[in-house]
Amino acid sequence: MENKTYTSIKEELEVTKENGRVIRGLIYRPDGEGSFPTVIFAHGFGSNYRELMHHGAGYAESGIVCVFFDFCGGGMESTSDGTMQEMTVMTEAADLVAVMESVKCLPYVNKDSLYLQGESQGGLVSAIVGRAYTEDVKGLILWYPAFVIPDDSKKRLERGETEVFGMKLSPDYDKVAVDIDVKDLQTGFGKPVLLIHGNKDDVVPIEYSRTAAANYGYATLREVKGAGHGFDGKDSDMAREASVDFVKIYEHIS
Repeated sequence: MENKTYTSIKEELEVTKENGRVIRGLIYRPDGEGSFPTVIFAHGFGSNYRELMHHGAGYAESGIVCVFFDFCGGGMESTSDGTMQEMTVMTEAADLVAVMESVKCLPYVNKDSLYLQGESQGGLVSAIVGRAYTEDVKGLILWYPAFVIPDDSKKRLERGETEVFGMKLSPDYDKVAVDIDVKDLQTGFGKPVLLIHGNKDDVVPIEYSRTAAANYGYATLREVKGAGHGFDGKDSDMAREASVDFVKIYEHIS
């Protein structure tokens, strides 16, 4: 990969799934010729891609395509089809696969240099898809990934709770999540992984990322001192720059 700065170009993304539902998003790509390494960035529970898209230009200017999208039913302000009452971690995994397969066909995407990136629940979803598509995914970038979800789902099922952060869950959400084998997702991947996690996270304790780093083996964990669940300001900039550097490193040695 050349060490140069590109101009960032924005393009709309629209993917129609087999069930007819439409996933909508935005792509930031470099203006140069040829195909580029590509990051698909998955948002967290109840969120949307517009909360993350400010990172897009930083990737594109570094020669990396960055794809943002809304999960179907992924949040109250999702631009994609569906409602939150229909969403589970596995419906989001299916959405990510649909986006990945569509993005691989774009002329400026190097399908052999595809990275999945996710924050919080989007991190867990990226880990699920990475484990299932190890031949297609070159690496994972996980910001405060919610590997806690199966444990939290078990607790909610025991208590009879049906909401998270005041948002009503699908009747299947916890039933599906409780059966996810987090350790298998991690030990079965075998590719490079970058984890970035705040040591003051009270939603997903950092111990989950410490365990993940050990299980993945080929992993780097950057602990962000004083950061909670989500990054702001200089922590947000650092996380993006570290993620861009992670891709650049593995593109140089490939």
